[in-house]
Amino acid sequence: MIALPLILSIAAFLSLGLSTDAHHRRRFGAGPTAGRRRALRWVGWLGLGAAFLPAILARGWMFGPILWVAAIMAGAAIAFLVLNLVPDPRSRA
Repeated sequence: MIALPLILSIAAFLSLGLSTDAHHRRRFGAGPTAGRRRALRWVGWLGLGAAFLPAILARGWMFGPILWVAAIMAGAAIAFLVLNLVPDPRSRA
């Protein structure tokens, strides 16, 4: 149950990152359409909010919010590293 907030946070920050032109273009070859950008942002923000409940269920009201914030910080760091340092597999020859 502790891993679920982290997984949701990573997915949320990847969605928020892919809603930007630069990251979307790097991964998919073109910028996102307005509808896709809006959907990726919604998924990202909902994912961050959804990560709160499993954190509370895992650690209770005393340490659950701390777990949630830690999962958000770790998810942001992992998503940043993935979006900026992992090469696009299509670019390899």
